Amino acid sequence: MNRLKNFEALQPKIIQVAREAGEILSAYYRQDQILHTLKDDMSPVTDADKQASVYIIRELCAIDSSIPCISEEEDVPDFSIRSLWKRFWLVDPLDGTKEFIQKNGEFTVNIGLIEDGKPILGVVYAPALSLLYCANSEEGSWKQEGNASPHRIYSRILNPGEPVTIVESRSHPT
Repeated sequence: MNRLKNFEALQPKIIQVAREAGEILSAYYRQDQILHTLKDDMSPVTDADKQASVYIIRELCAIDSSIPCISEEEDVPDFSIRSLWKRFWLVDPLDGTKEFIQKNGEFTVNIGLIEDGKPILGVVYAPALSLLYCANSEEGSWKQEGNASPHRIYSRILNPGEPVTIVESRSHPT
């Protein structure tokens, strides 16, 4: 089976996993207060992070148990093991935990498939904004807002001297 056919079957499944993980996050997000603890690196972690991670890993393993998964909320295998992987999932079940805790809506579910050190499929879903981005190396990138149909998005080459917009995190202004 060629890559394109794999993507045609795989991408909708990953989008569904991201949306369902977003529902897990949303249930916590609707609570009056979001409790958190601090990880060793002093970044916050919530039960929402952990539950979304467990869900995503379980679903990815159900899709193809031969593809290993690295999640921000799980122990990462030693590099001597990871370096042998041709393909793996890279997951941040709740990117923007500080924003999630502050309830400003600026958090995402991130799921990517890496092959030979390069991203070949990715989904970024912002449940509070009902905004989804997806891309794969065969078909390009797409954006979907709410229940609207997805539309293709493109990057463009800037002309010399043209202004550039740069985006940074509120929590990590570096």
